[in-house]
Amino acid sequence: MWQARFKPAPIALAAMLALGTISLAQAQSLPSVKLSIAAQPLGSALNELARQAGVQLLFSPELVAGRTAPAVNGSLSLHDGLERLLAGSGLQAVVDGGTVTIKATPKVSHETATLSEITVMANGERSATSDNTGNYATRAVTLAGAERSLRETPQSVSVVTRQQMDDKNLFTLDQVLEQSTGLTRMNRSFGSHEFLSRGNALSYLVDGMPGVADNATGWLIPDMAVYDRVEILRGSAGLIVGAGTPGGVANLVRKRPRAEAHADVTVTAGSWNQRRVEVDAGTPLNDAGTVRGRALVAYEDRGYFYDAAHSRMPLFYGIIEADLDAATTLRAGARHQHTVTDGYWLFGLPRYSDGTTLPIRRSTSLAQDWNRHDATIAELFADLEHRFAGDWKAKLALNRTLGDFDQQAAIVRGSIDPATQQGARLYTVNYRKQDIVTTGLDANVGGSFQAWGGKHELLFGLNASRAITEDHAASTSPGLPFDVFNPNNAMIPRPAHPDWTSLPHINEQHYGAYASTRWELNPKLHLLLGGRLSWFDKNTTGKLDTDPVSRYKESAEFTPYAGAVYDLDRRWSVYGSYASIFQPQSLYFTLGGQPLKPVVGDTYEAGVKGELYDGRLNVALAAFRINKRDMAVYDPASDDSCLQWDVSGSCYRNGRPIRSTGIDADVSGEVLPGWQLSSGYTYNITRAEGDETPPSVTPRHMLRVSTSYRLPGAWNHWTIGGGVSAQSGYLYQADDNPDIGFRNGGRTVWDARASYVFNKNWSANLSIANLTDKTYWAATGELRRGNYFGEPRNIILSLRYTPTLSH
Repeated sequence: MWQARFKPAPIALAAMLALGTISLAQAQSLPSVKLSIAAQPLGSALNELARQAGVQLLFSPELVAGRTAPAVNGSLSLHDGLERLLAGSGLQAVVDGGTVTIKATPKVSHETATLSEITVMANGERSATSDNTGNYATRAVTLAGAERSLRETPQSVSVVTRQQMDDKNLFTLDQVLEQSTGLTRMNRSFGSHEFLSRGNALSYLVDGMPGVADNATGWLIPDMAVYDRVEILRGSAGLIVGAGTPGGVANLVRKRPRAEAHADVTVTAGSWNQRRVEVDAGTPLNDAGTVRGRALVAYEDRGYFYDAAHSRMPLFYGIIEADLDAATTLRAGARHQHTVTDGYWLFGLPRYSDGTTLPIRRSTSLAQDWNRHDATIAELFADLEHRFAGDWKAKLALNRTLGDFDQQAAIVRGSIDPATQQGARLYTVNYRKQDIVTTGLDANVGGSFQAWGGKHELLFGLNASRAITEDHAASTSPGLPFDVFNPNNAMIPRPAHPDWTSLPHINEQHYGAYASTRWELNPKLHLLLGGRLSWFDKNTTGKLDTDPVSRYKESAEFTPYAGAVYDLDRRWSVYGSYASIFQPQSLYFTLGGQPLKPVVGDTYEAGVKGELYDGRLNVALAAFRINKRDMAVYDPASDDSCLQWDVSGSCYRNGRPIRSTGIDADVSGEVLPGWQLSSGYTYNITRAEGDETPPSVTPRHMLRVSTSYRLPGAWNHWTIGGGVSAQSGYLYQADDNPDIGFRNGGRTVWDARASYVFNKNWSANLSIANLTDKTYWAATGELRRGNYFGEPRNIILSLRYTPTLSH
């Protein structure tokens, strides 16, 4: 929390005199404000009132220390809201326009009054929550266990808020990441797709906990109705996840109960027979408002722009939050999502053997209509938070996720001879089943202390995760010629399921101890130091004699982190940071069956950040450099020799050093009243040592823009918006023939939206993705497989009903 402290008498007295005051009674004439404030410590409750009412708040921490406030809900005047919070506290409020000053009720005395230290909060205490704010920016993020503003974080961070997801009808995590600054998608042949930042894969957190989101952009994609926002840190995140990549992390933050009763019913219809209904409701569960609940149910039935595919998904999410006392809060919840996709398509499209693209329709699918992917995510979670004196807090969080999928897919691959127009074959029917049980724990304690003339912050904690995977694999080999220009999606009947030929058991465990500090060297300069000790252990055994057996361990690996932030003024700061890279590569094996050494290296970043309009608009510009070595590189000598360890048969080797350099620019928030903007530009260039070919999926230039504007005056029922996703082209060297390279051309894809508020209960939202219906390749792979068209024009209409609920 940003705080400016003015000590004590002369400056404080001058400030109070400059404010001028009016009596609290005069505030009764101010318009009513919809308040939803839970029972909590008085200082926190006052800050929450200030945030919701949009007023400036002035008070002394000593005045409110040890006092609690009751829950306050409903449409109240500022006077009534303050009166309820302060009842019985011995304090009073003085309102001057948009400023509220809290002070002790005067006693009859002839002594001279002495002013205590004053804390100034701009529009109340900042909050990371984006739900129900209508904003494209948040005032803080919750990465690394601590809540800090983006300006206080010396790395590149962006946030996709709930409002942005609703405006653009983004329903899945991969859709959200495609709209985010600096991220690109890399499609993997068997469906475990990844997103890259600065040329490196992202890791995933849920409510700040690592190790509990398995294959979140591939086989087990979460529906985004459950989440308040997605916080994305670009750059090394070893302090947070320990075994992390220099790409960064995406933190999925769940929705929490609100203090007031609420409900939304949203019905959606879109292209390719997409139909969806979603109900999100919550309420206080007792009169005091100390127990609150929220439940969300959704059902989606949809087709896809390519042939044969169709999916359906029921979803449930529920959470309860209870204030056990004024300083302790317990949360517990559950999520269940079941997605069944018929006509499930793996491997994408081939190319001509000379690297040129095939002249085929975007709707082409090479899947058989009985292909199927059946995935379930069942999750239980809980956390307990206790607030000590001052701003010290302790938190314990637990998460248990059961994820499984059952997959059967006829797979077509093979490059096409330009002369004969043939070469593709339905070469295998792949059967895959995984049962994954992940357990995560995180415990931390953090707060601030005064020493050596400054205010410093400390956070330390422990976390651990374990993933137990029961894998099952089998395949048959039809080996039949397949016409990709006139695909037959019912070419062969569904074959009988063969016996499993691979039954590996994988036990993967991560443990870590971490600490981060923020030292106030002077009021304008803060030094951030931290580090993490990590342990990693992956043990693979099998039930069959032919199953792979391996053990991969890393012990007491230390990943340091350092950063500095210098405040130029209350709005602008400059920063620099360093972080170490440590990334185990237990999924990759050499021709000899040995796991690869981990990726190691360093990342450096420097930039400037601004927090404008009382935190409603965030801007950032950063330059970065990544040095890494030993990254996995496909070994062309493998020739499917590693089927015992890798489902695709690919073998790998440790690569030579790679260096990435570039810049990031971000602007997000409210540019002008009613105008929301989320935009980011990334320039990235990657070079490898010697004749090594670096990964080239990341374009050199990327631009992501989303904007929304509520029209003024008589037109204020309308909101219009749009966006653009643009990137430069890149050259790609085919893994299956290193002598052939091909280009994925640059593209600019536009979208548009409009919404209309009929009244306080009804609203509609229309979004159009790929407005000009541009044809482009979303991903390129090999000559024989892995090439995917981008989605054509997609029109989605949502109708939302928000009933008026009594308080």
